[in-house]
Amino acid sequence: MAIRIIELSKLNSETRNPELETKNGLESGVRGLETQNSELKTLMLRAGKDISDVSETSKQIIDDVKARGDEALFDYEKRFTAVELSAETIRVTKEEIAEAYSKINKRLLKAIKHAAKNIEKFHRKCLPGEFEMKIEKGVKAGRLIRPVGRAGLYIPGGKAVYPSVMLMLSIPAKVAGVNEIVACTPLQKGANSLDVATLVAADIGGVSEIYKVGGAQAIAALAYGTKTIKRTDVIAGPGNPYVSAAQKLVRNDVRIDFIPGPSEGMVLADESANPMFVTLDLLSEAEHGPDSAGIVVTPSLELAQKTREIAEQLIDALPEPGKGYVRANMAAYSAIIVASSMDEAINFVNEYATEHLVLNVREPKEVLAKIKNAGTICLGEWTPITAGNFIVGPNAVLPTNSLAKYYSGVNVDTFLRKPTYEWCDEDGLKRLSRDIGRLADFEGFPMHTKSVKSRFATDATS
Repeated sequence: MAIRIIELSKLNSETRNPELETKNGLESGVRGLETQNSELKTLMLRAGKDISDVSETSKQIIDDVKARGDEALFDYEKRFTAVELSAETIRVTKEEIAEAYSKINKRLLKAIKHAAKNIEKFHRKCLPGEFEMKIEKGVKAGRLIRPVGRAGLYIPGGKAVYPSVMLMLSIPAKVAGVNEIVACTPLQKGANSLDVATLVAADIGGVSEIYKVGGAQAIAALAYGTKTIKRTDVIAGPGNPYVSAAQKLVRNDVRIDFIPGPSEGMVLADESANPMFVTLDLLSEAEHGPDSAGIVVTPSLELAQKTREIAEQLIDALPEPGKGYVRANMAAYSAIIVASSMDEAINFVNEYATEHLVLNVREPKEVLAKIKNAGTICLGEWTPITAGNFIVGPNAVLPTNSLAKYYSGVNVDTFLRKPTYEWCDEDGLKRLSRDIGRLADFEGFPMHTKSVKSRFATDATS
Protein backbone atom coordinates (compact mmCIF):
# COMPACT_ATOMS: atom_id res chain seq x y z
CA MET A 1 0.00 0.00 0.00
CA ALA A 2 1.47 3.34 -1.07
CA ILE A 3 -0.20 5.59 1.47
CA ARG A 4 -2.55 5.28 4.40
CA ILE A 5 -6.10 6.55 4.47
CA ILE A 6 -7.08 7.76 7.94
CA GLU A 7 -10.79 8.42 8.46
CA LEU A 8 -11.24 10.77 11.38
CA SER A 9 -14.82 9.66 11.91
CA LYS A 10 -13.72 6.03 12.38
CA LEU A 11 -11.22 6.69 15.12
CA ASN A 12 -12.83 5.19 18.18
CA SER A 13 -14.71 7.23 20.71
CA GLU A 14 -11.98 6.73 23.31
CA THR A 15 -9.52 8.49 21.04
CA ARG A 16 -11.78 11.39 20.15
CA ASN A 17 -12.23 14.13 22.72
CA PRO A 18 -15.88 15.22 22.48
CA GLU A 19 -15.56 17.31 25.64
CA LEU A 20 -12.96 19.50 23.93
CA GLU A 21 -15.07 19.66 20.78
CA THR A 22 -18.13 20.78 22.73
CA LYS A 23 -16.28 23.22 24.95
CA ASN A 24 -13.85 24.85 22.55
CA GLY A 25 -15.08 23.99 19.08
CA LEU A 26 -14.07 21.48 16.44
CA GLU A 27 -10.48 22.70 16.14
CA SER A 28 -9.77 21.87 19.77
CA GLY A 29 -11.35 18.48 19.20
CA VAL A 30 -8.97 17.81 16.31
CA ARG A 31 -6.04 18.86 18.52
CA GLY A 32 -7.15 16.49 21.26
CA LEU A 33 -7.58 13.75 18.70
CA GLU A 34 -4.06 14.02 17.29
CA THR A 35 -2.41 14.03 20.68
CA GLN A 36 -4.08 10.73 21.63
CA ASN A 37 -3.88 8.83 18.35
CA SER A 38 -0.37 7.52 17.59
CA GLU A 39 -0.70 7.72 13.79
CA LEU A 40 -1.88 11.32 13.88
CA LYS A 41 0.69 12.24 16.51
CA THR A 42 3.49 11.04 14.23
CA LEU A 43 2.03 12.97 11.31
CA MET A 44 1.78 16.18 13.33
CA LEU A 45 5.29 15.90 14.81
CA ARG A 46 6.96 15.16 11.44
CA ALA A 47 10.63 14.24 11.18
CA GLY A 48 12.10 17.64 11.86
CA LYS A 49 11.00 18.17 15.43
CA ASP A 50 13.81 16.29 17.10
CA ILE A 51 17.35 17.23 16.11
CA SER A 52 18.88 16.18 19.40
CA ASP A 53 20.61 13.20 17.76
CA VAL A 54 22.92 15.51 15.82
CA SER A 55 23.03 18.53 18.13
CA GLU A 56 26.14 17.40 20.01
CA THR A 57 28.06 16.87 16.78
CA SER A 58 26.98 20.28 15.48
CA LYS A 59 28.02 21.88 18.78
CA GLN A 60 31.48 20.32 18.54
CA ILE A 61 31.87 21.63 14.99
CA ILE A 62 30.73 25.12 16.01
CA ASP A 63 33.12 25.21 18.96
CA ASP A 64 35.95 24.03 16.74
CA VAL A 65 35.29 26.73 14.13
CA LYS A 66 35.10 29.37 16.87
CA ALA A 67 38.45 28.17 18.20
CA ARG A 68 40.39 27.42 14.99
CA GLY A 69 38.57 29.49 12.36
CA ASP A 70 39.61 28.87 8.77
CA GLU A 71 41.73 25.87 9.66
CA ALA A 72 38.67 24.08 11.02
CA LEU A 73 36.62 24.99 7.93
CA PHE A 74 39.25 23.51 5.63
CA ASP A 75 39.52 20.34 7.73
CA TYR A 76 35.75 19.73 7.71
CA GLU A 77 35.39 20.38 4.00
CA LYS A 78 38.19 17.89 3.32
CA ARG A 79 36.45 15.34 5.56
CA PHE A 80 32.97 15.81 4.09
CA THR A 81 33.63 16.69 0.43
CA ALA A 82 37.13 15.26 -0.12
CA VAL A 83 38.29 18.65 -1.44
CA GLU A 84 41.38 20.53 -0.33
CA LEU A 85 40.47 24.20 0.26
CA SER A 86 42.53 27.17 1.35
CA ALA A 87 42.03 30.87 2.02
CA GLU A 88 42.72 31.43 -1.69
CA THR A 89 40.23 28.86 -3.03
CA ILE A 90 37.33 28.81 -0.55
CA ARG A 91 35.81 31.99 -2.00
CA VAL A 92 34.33 31.98 -5.50
CA THR A 93 36.19 34.38 -7.80
CA LYS A 94 34.85 36.74 -10.47
CA GLU A 95 36.54 34.56 -13.04
CA GLU A 96 34.61 31.50 -11.83
CA ILE A 97 31.34 33.40 -12.15
CA ALA A 98 32.22 34.58 -15.66
CA GLU A 99 33.08 31.01 -16.61
CA ALA A 100 29.72 29.85 -15.24
CA TYR A 101 27.90 32.27 -17.56
CA SER A 102 29.86 30.90 -20.52
CA LYS A 103 29.01 27.28 -19.64
CA ILE A 104 25.39 27.45 -18.46
CA ASN A 105 22.67 26.09 -20.73
CA LYS A 106 21.07 29.14 -22.34
CA ARG A 107 17.53 27.88 -21.80
CA LEU A 108 18.28 27.30 -18.13
CA LEU A 109 19.73 30.83 -17.93
CA LYS A 110 16.51 32.18 -19.42
CA ALA A 111 14.46 30.28 -16.81
CA ILE A 112 16.64 31.62 -13.97
CA LYS A 113 16.23 35.18 -15.23
CA HIS A 114 12.46 34.69 -15.55
CA ALA A 115 12.21 33.40 -11.99
CA ALA A 116 14.44 36.21 -10.70
CA LYS A 117 12.27 38.85 -12.36
CA ASN A 118 9.09 37.50 -10.75
CA ILE A 119 10.67 37.00 -7.32
CA GLU A 120 12.04 40.55 -7.33
CA LYS A 121 8.74 42.02 -8.52
CA PHE A 122 6.82 40.35 -5.68
CA HIS A 123 9.32 41.20 -2.96
CA ARG A 124 9.57 44.87 -4.01
CA LYS A 125 5.82 45.10 -3.46
CA CYS A 126 6.37 43.74 0.06
CA LEU A 127 8.78 46.48 1.11
CA PRO A 128 7.45 48.32 4.19
CA GLY A 129 7.50 52.11 4.28
CA GLU A 130 8.82 54.74 6.62
CA PHE A 131 6.37 57.11 8.25
CA GLU A 132 6.04 60.01 10.67
CA MET A 133 2.84 60.80 12.52
CA LYS A 134 1.48 63.34 14.94
CA ILE A 135 0.72 61.71 18.29
CA GLU A 136 -0.68 64.84 19.91
CA LYS A 137 0.15 68.55 19.84
CA GLY A 138 3.92 68.98 20.04
CA VAL A 139 4.61 65.24 19.93
CA LYS A 140 5.59 63.22 16.87
CA ALA A 141 6.84 59.69 16.28
CA GLY A 142 7.99 57.75 13.27
CA ARG A 143 9.56 54.60 11.89
CA LEU A 144 12.69 54.17 9.81
CA ILE A 145 13.56 51.25 7.55
CA ARG A 146 17.18 50.12 7.58
CA PRO A 147 18.72 46.95 6.09
CA VAL A 148 21.08 44.78 8.10
CA GLY A 149 24.69 45.41 7.19
CA ARG A 150 25.61 41.88 6.24
CA ALA A 151 23.32 38.96 5.44
CA GLY A 152 24.33 35.29 5.51
CA LEU A 153 22.58 32.80 3.24
CA TYR A 154 22.83 29.03 3.47
CA ILE A 155 22.07 27.10 0.28
CA PRO A 156 22.11 23.29 0.53
CA GLY A 157 24.09 21.54 -2.16
CA GLY A 158 25.93 18.45 -1.03
CA LYS A 159 23.77 15.85 -2.81
CA ALA A 160 21.88 18.09 -5.24
CA VAL A 161 22.05 21.73 -6.35
CA TYR A 162 19.37 24.36 -5.84
CA PRO A 163 19.78 27.59 -7.82
CA SER A 164 16.12 28.37 -7.05
CA VAL A 165 16.93 28.51 -3.33
CA MET A 166 19.80 30.90 -4.08
CA LEU A 167 17.32 33.19 -5.85
CA MET A 168 14.72 32.92 -3.10
CA LEU A 169 17.24 33.93 -0.43
CA SER A 170 19.36 36.50 -2.23
CA ILE A 171 16.73 38.56 -4.02
CA PRO A 172 14.80 39.60 -0.87
CA ALA A 173 18.12 40.63 0.68
CA LYS A 174 18.99 42.64 -2.43
CA VAL A 175 15.56 44.27 -2.50
CA ALA A 176 15.93 45.13 1.20
CA GLY A 177 19.10 47.05 0.35
CA VAL A 178 21.67 44.84 2.09
CA ASN A 179 25.15 45.91 0.96
CA GLU A 180 26.96 42.66 1.76
CA ILE A 181 25.15 39.42 0.85
CA VAL A 182 27.18 36.33 1.72
CA ALA A 183 26.27 32.85 0.51
CA CYS A 184 27.67 29.55 1.76
CA THR A 185 26.99 26.35 -0.14
CA PRO A 186 28.90 23.05 -0.08
CA LEU A 187 30.76 21.48 -2.95
CA GLN A 188 29.52 18.15 -4.18
CA LYS A 189 31.87 15.37 -3.15
CA GLY A 190 35.09 15.45 -5.13
CA ALA A 191 34.18 18.60 -7.09
CA ASN A 192 36.49 21.61 -7.10
CA SER A 193 33.90 24.16 -8.21
CA LEU A 194 30.24 24.91 -7.62
CA ASP A 195 27.69 24.20 -10.31
CA VAL A 196 27.24 26.91 -12.92
CA ALA A 197 23.51 27.44 -12.28
CA THR A 198 24.06 28.21 -8.59
CA LEU A 199 26.84 30.67 -9.42
CA VAL A 200 24.75 32.44 -12.05
CA ALA A 201 21.75 32.61 -9.71
CA ALA A 202 23.97 34.11 -7.01
CA ASP A 203 25.25 36.77 -9.38
CA ILE A 204 21.76 37.66 -10.60
CA GLY A 205 20.59 37.77 -6.97
CA GLY A 206 23.25 40.30 -5.99
CA VAL A 207 25.39 38.03 -3.83
CA SER A 208 28.68 39.77 -3.08
CA GLU A 209 30.60 36.82 -1.58
CA ILE A 210 30.20 33.09 -2.25
CA TYR A 211 32.04 30.49 -0.18
CA LYS A 212 32.46 26.78 -0.93
CA VAL A 213 31.58 25.58 2.53
CA GLY A 214 28.55 23.82 3.99
CA GLY A 215 27.21 22.06 7.06
CA ALA A 216 27.36 23.19 10.66
CA GLN A 217 30.81 24.68 9.95
CA ALA A 218 29.29 27.15 7.49
CA ILE A 219 26.68 28.24 10.04
CA ALA A 220 29.45 28.74 12.61
CA ALA A 221 31.46 30.84 10.17
CA LEU A 222 28.45 33.03 9.32
CA ALA A 223 27.56 33.42 13.00
CA TYR A 224 31.00 34.05 14.49
CA GLY A 225 33.34 34.77 11.60
CA THR A 226 36.77 33.47 10.66
CA LYS A 227 39.80 35.15 9.14
CA THR A 228 38.33 34.63 5.66
CA ILE A 229 34.57 34.82 6.30
CA LYS A 230 33.36 37.84 8.29
CA ARG A 231 30.42 37.27 10.64
CA THR A 232 26.95 38.23 9.45
CA ASP A 233 24.00 39.92 11.14
CA VAL A 234 21.37 37.42 9.99
CA ILE A 235 21.38 33.84 8.66
CA ALA A 236 18.62 32.44 6.45
CA GLY A 237 18.23 29.22 4.54
CA PRO A 238 17.40 25.51 4.83
CA GLY A 239 19.76 22.61 5.39
CA ASN A 240 20.17 19.08 6.69
CA PRO A 241 19.66 18.19 10.38
CA TYR A 242 23.24 19.21 11.23
CA VAL A 243 22.64 22.65 9.70
CA SER A 244 19.31 22.98 11.52
CA ALA A 245 20.91 21.98 14.81
CA ALA A 246 23.68 24.51 14.25
CA GLN A 247 21.18 27.27 13.51
CA LYS A 248 19.38 26.47 16.72
CA LEU A 249 22.65 26.60 18.67
CA VAL A 250 23.78 30.00 17.33
CA ARG A 251 20.47 31.87 17.25
CA ASN A 252 21.25 33.75 20.47
CA ASP A 253 24.27 35.29 18.73
CA VAL A 254 22.90 36.03 15.27
CA ARG A 255 19.41 36.73 13.96
CA ILE A 256 17.60 33.63 12.70
CA ASP A 257 13.86 34.10 12.26
CA PHE A 258 12.99 30.42 11.85
CA ILE A 259 14.78 27.14 11.15
CA PRO A 260 13.41 25.36 8.08
CA GLY A 261 13.03 21.60 8.37
CA PRO A 262 12.22 18.81 5.90
CA SER A 263 9.84 19.71 3.05
CA GLU A 264 6.12 19.23 3.52
CA GLY A 265 3.10 19.74 1.29
CA MET A 266 -0.61 19.49 1.97
CA VAL A 267 -3.55 19.40 -0.40
CA LEU A 268 -7.03 20.34 0.77
CA ALA A 269 -9.39 18.91 -1.83
CA ASP A 270 -13.12 18.49 -2.26
CA GLU A 271 -15.06 16.12 -4.52
CA SER A 272 -14.54 18.45 -7.52
CA ALA A 273 -10.76 17.96 -7.52
CA ASN A 274 -8.93 16.05 -10.23
CA PRO A 275 -7.40 13.07 -8.36
CA MET A 276 -4.33 13.05 -10.63
CA PHE A 277 -3.55 16.69 -9.78
CA VAL A 278 -4.11 15.97 -6.10
CA THR A 279 -1.75 13.00 -6.18
CA LEU A 280 1.00 14.83 -8.04
CA ASP A 281 0.94 17.69 -5.53
CA LEU A 282 1.02 15.12 -2.73
CA LEU A 283 4.12 13.43 -4.16
CA SER A 284 5.96 16.56 -5.32
CA GLU A 285 7.03 17.52 -1.82
CA ALA A 286 7.35 13.92 -0.63
CA GLU A 287 10.09 13.22 -3.19
CA HIS A 288 12.46 15.66 -1.47
CA GLY A 289 13.63 13.07 1.04
CA PRO A 290 12.69 10.23 3.39
CA ASP A 291 11.88 12.74 6.14
CA SER A 292 9.56 14.87 3.98
CA ALA A 293 5.77 14.78 4.25
CA GLY A 294 2.83 14.77 1.85
CA ILE A 295 -0.71 15.03 3.19
CA VAL A 296 -4.11 15.10 1.48
CA VAL A 297 -7.09 16.28 3.50
CA THR A 298 -10.56 15.78 2.05
CA PRO A 299 -14.16 15.14 3.06
CA SER A 300 -14.49 12.81 0.05
CA LEU A 301 -13.71 9.14 0.67
CA GLU A 302 -14.06 8.49 -3.07
CA LEU A 303 -11.38 11.05 -3.88
CA ALA A 304 -9.14 9.59 -1.15
CA GLN A 305 -9.39 6.11 -2.62
CA LYS A 306 -8.70 7.30 -6.19
CA THR A 307 -5.73 9.33 -4.96
CA ARG A 308 -4.27 6.29 -3.23
CA GLU A 309 -4.66 4.15 -6.36
CA ILE A 310 -2.90 6.73 -8.53
CA ALA A 311 -0.18 7.24 -5.91
CA GLU A 312 0.64 3.52 -5.93
CA GLN A 313 1.11 3.59 -9.70
CA LEU A 314 3.20 6.77 -9.72
CA ILE A 315 5.46 5.67 -6.87
CA ASP A 316 6.19 2.35 -8.57
CA ALA A 317 7.32 4.27 -11.67
CA LEU A 318 9.65 6.64 -9.81
CA PRO A 319 13.41 6.25 -10.25
CA GLU A 320 15.68 5.88 -7.26
CA PRO A 321 16.48 7.49 -4.93
CA GLY A 322 13.11 9.27 -5.21
CA LYS A 323 11.15 6.02 -4.96
CA GLY A 324 12.88 5.08 -1.72
CA TYR A 325 12.36 8.57 -0.28
CA VAL A 326 8.64 8.52 -1.01
CA ARG A 327 8.11 4.99 0.30
CA ALA A 328 9.86 5.91 3.54
CA ASN A 329 7.90 9.06 4.24
CA MET A 330 4.62 7.55 3.07
CA ALA A 331 5.00 4.97 5.81
CA ALA A 332 5.91 7.51 8.49
CA TYR A 333 4.87 11.11 7.83
CA SER A 334 2.40 11.07 4.93
CA ALA A 335 -1.27 10.12 4.74
CA ILE A 336 -4.67 10.84 3.25
CA ILE A 337 -6.97 12.27 5.92
CA VAL A 338 -10.69 11.83 5.37
CA ALA A 339 -12.71 14.34 7.39
CA SER A 340 -16.41 14.18 8.14
CA SER A 341 -16.94 17.66 6.66
CA MET A 342 -15.08 20.49 4.97
CA ASP A 343 -15.08 22.41 8.26
CA GLU A 344 -13.33 19.52 10.01
CA ALA A 345 -10.89 19.29 7.11
CA ILE A 346 -10.07 23.01 7.39
CA ASN A 347 -9.57 22.70 11.12
CA PHE A 348 -7.12 19.85 10.56
CA VAL A 349 -5.25 21.98 8.00
CA ASN A 350 -4.99 24.88 10.45
CA GLU A 351 -3.76 22.63 13.23
CA TYR A 352 -1.11 21.00 11.01
CA ALA A 353 0.16 24.43 9.79
CA THR A 354 1.92 23.14 6.68
CA GLU A 355 4.76 24.64 4.70
CA HIS A 356 2.93 24.45 1.34
CA LEU A 357 -0.86 24.25 1.07
CA VAL A 358 -2.86 23.66 -2.11
CA LEU A 359 -6.56 24.55 -2.08
CA ASN A 360 -7.86 22.26 -4.82
CA VAL A 361 -11.50 23.03 -4.13
CA ARG A 362 -14.45 24.39 -6.06
CA GLU A 363 -14.23 27.88 -4.49
CA PRO A 364 -10.62 28.39 -3.34
CA LYS A 365 -11.05 32.08 -2.45
CA GLU A 366 -13.90 31.24 -0.07
CA VAL A 367 -11.82 28.56 1.65
CA LEU A 368 -8.78 30.87 1.73
CA ALA A 369 -10.65 33.17 4.11
CA LYS A 370 -10.79 30.30 6.63
CA ILE A 371 -7.12 29.34 6.46
CA LYS A 372 -5.15 30.57 9.48
CA ASN A 373 -1.86 28.71 9.33
CA ALA A 374 0.28 27.92 6.29
CA GLY A 375 3.63 29.01 4.89
CA THR A 376 2.24 29.66 1.42
CA ILE A 377 -1.12 28.84 -0.16
CA CYS A 378 -1.66 27.76 -3.78
CA LEU A 379 -5.15 28.56 -5.02
CA GLY A 380 -6.99 26.24 -7.37
CA GLU A 381 -6.11 23.24 -9.50
CA TRP A 382 -3.89 25.25 -11.87
CA THR A 383 -1.50 26.39 -9.12
CA PRO A 384 0.66 23.43 -8.15
CA ILE A 385 3.23 23.74 -5.36
CA THR A 386 5.91 23.42 -8.01
CA ALA A 387 4.98 26.74 -9.61
CA GLY A 388 5.48 28.59 -6.35
CA ASN A 389 8.66 26.68 -5.57
CA PHE A 390 10.38 28.07 -8.62
CA ILE A 391 8.89 31.02 -10.43
CA VAL A 392 5.60 32.65 -9.35
CA GLY A 393 7.27 35.16 -7.02
CA PRO A 394 6.43 34.55 -3.34
CA ASN A 395 9.20 32.92 -1.36
CA ALA A 396 9.64 29.16 -1.21
CA VAL A 397 11.86 29.13 1.89
CA LEU A 398 9.09 28.65 4.42
CA PRO A 399 8.42 27.59 8.01
CA THR A 400 7.88 23.86 8.57
CA ASN A 401 7.01 21.69 11.58
CA SER A 402 3.97 23.83 12.51
CA LEU A 403 6.10 26.98 12.67
CA ALA A 404 3.69 28.61 10.22
CA LYS A 405 1.58 29.28 13.31
CA TYR A 406 4.24 31.78 14.44
CA TYR A 407 6.43 32.72 11.47
CA SER A 408 6.24 33.85 7.87
CA GLY A 409 8.56 32.64 5.15
CA VAL A 410 11.74 34.43 4.13
CA ASN A 411 10.90 37.93 2.87
CA VAL A 412 12.34 41.43 2.81
CA ASP A 413 11.59 41.82 6.53
CA THR A 414 14.08 39.01 7.18
CA PHE A 415 16.82 41.45 6.20
CA LEU A 416 15.39 44.70 7.59
CA ARG A 417 15.43 46.52 10.91
CA LYS A 418 12.77 49.06 11.80
CA PRO A 419 14.10 51.58 14.31
CA THR A 420 11.62 54.14 15.56
CA TYR A 421 12.09 57.76 16.65
CA GLU A 422 10.25 60.24 18.89
CA TRP A 423 10.15 64.05 18.94
CA CYS A 424 8.67 66.44 21.47
CA ASP A 425 8.76 70.21 21.56
CA GLU A 426 8.80 72.01 24.91
CA ASP A 427 5.04 72.35 25.17
CA GLY A 428 4.51 68.77 24.07
CA LEU A 429 6.81 67.38 26.76
CA LYS A 430 5.18 69.62 29.36
CA ARG A 431 1.76 68.18 28.50
CA LEU A 432 3.15 64.65 28.91
CA SER A 433 5.26 65.31 32.00
CA ARG A 434 2.64 64.79 34.72
CA ASP A 435 1.61 61.34 33.46
CA ILE A 436 5.23 60.40 32.74
CA GLY A 437 6.02 61.18 36.38
CA ARG A 438 3.10 59.17 37.68
CA LEU A 439 4.14 56.10 35.71
CA ALA A 440 7.85 56.46 36.50
CA ASP A 441 7.23 57.00 40.23
CA PHE A 442 4.88 54.02 40.39
CA GLU A 443 7.53 51.79 38.80
CA GLY A 444 10.25 53.10 41.11
CA PHE A 445 12.40 55.15 38.75
CA PRO A 446 13.01 58.58 40.31
CA MET A 447 15.68 59.58 37.78
CA HIS A 448 13.16 59.02 34.99
CA THR A 449 10.86 61.53 36.64
CA LYS A 450 13.68 63.98 37.35
CA SER A 451 14.93 63.81 33.73
CA VAL A 452 11.60 65.33 32.67
CA LYS A 453 10.94 67.73 35.55
CA SER A 454 14.45 69.19 35.44
CA ARG A 455 13.85 70.52 31.97
CA PHE A 456 11.20 72.85 33.34
CA ALA A 457 12.99 73.86 36.53
CA THR A 458 14.35 77.43 36.81
CA ASP A 459 17.62 75.97 38.04
CA ALA A 460 18.20 72.80 36.02
CA THR A 461 20.62 71.50 38.66
CA SER A 462 18.10 71.61 41.50
